[in-house]
Amino acid sequence: MLFDLHPKESRKELFGRDNEVDYAIKQLLSGNWLIVGGQREIGKTSLVKVVLNELRKKHGFEGIYINLRGVRSLNSLLNILTSQLNSLKLSVDVKVNFIIGSAGIKVKKGAKVVNSLIELLNSLNDFILALDEVQELSKVSKQFLDILGNVFSTNPKLRFIFTGSYIGVMRILLNPPAESPLHGRPPAVLTLKPFDEEKAKEFLRKGMEELNVKFDREDEVVKRLDGVVGWLTLFGNLYAVRGLNFDKALKETMEEGKKIMAEEFSHFLEDKVNKELYVEIMKTVKIVSRWKEIKRGVEVTLGKVDDKVFSNALESLVNSGFVEKRDNEYIITDPVLREVEFEKLFH
Repeated sequence: MLFDLHPKESRKELFGRDNEVDYAIKQLLSGNWLIVGGQREIGKTSLVKVVLNELRKKHGFEGIYINLRGVRSLNSLLNILTSQLNSLKLSVDVKVNFIIGSAGIKVKKGAKVVNSLIELLNSLNDFILALDEVQELSKVSKQFLDILGNVFSTNPKLRFIFTGSYIGVMRILLNPPAESPLHGRPPAVLTLKPFDEEKAKEFLRKGMEELNVKFDREDEVVKRLDGVVGWLTLFGNLYAVRGLNFDKALKETMEEGKKIMAEEFSHFLEDKVNKELYVEIMKTVKIVSRWKEIKRGVEVTLGKVDDKVFSNALESLVNSGFVEKRDNEYIITDPVLREVEFEKLFH
């Protein structure tokens, strides 16, 4: 069902992304690692899950999807990975850092996390490991990238899918230093875009048809929610599944969407020292779009801000998908994010 709020699992459930699924599968079958990018609520998780399932059913690959939200250490990653492999009941050849028992594999007491991850990852054959929100590992990015470099050189039968913001780990994966084994071998990149106007309307029509609901107000919905599939899905669920009237469904979509995006932005700010600067930039970008204008607007509230500090904060917002840079203009493209009252997040 198109208006099901859970991530999609099969191609027939995934609307309008056949070319993207085909591209992803082609890259992974060719031995390339893959980065899936795009703004929030654009359908990255659904696409990754569909790709994993197609590779499992049609090409004999095993695969695991791990959401790294809140996972800030390699030890946590190792625990999740061993747990998921045990649930798959997959036989892996690990002898140095692990104990193999009736319940599966378990890390030996005293085993080093980095060595354990390297051994475990190098034991996986014809395997796809999808790591969602990989920027969460930014605090341990050097060790993690060393592990990835080892695996890339040692085990061509393991392929990775990464999603998340273009910061930390992701940025270095795209531009690894000369001494890294990953240098000259960047992952393929697939960036998901919002649906264009016609495809967004078609999505709404097909979703309504599935539920035998008559609907002719696609223009109004798309004008308000643009082509962001997450918001279109939420509206469709509220209107056609839960039975809210049009105005209430659209209002609830905006309100619920604003809560989701406010929580996303708050999570982004958790490890930032100068939170107020990011909040002021987001407030100001709603009004003006040029670098100088934004900086001037921010300084009205915060006083003088160093150019480099300001530029780094603005770039971080771009890399995290909250702001888009187009022809030297900075824009909040997500229609729901534009309505978040950032100044209220910390009061």
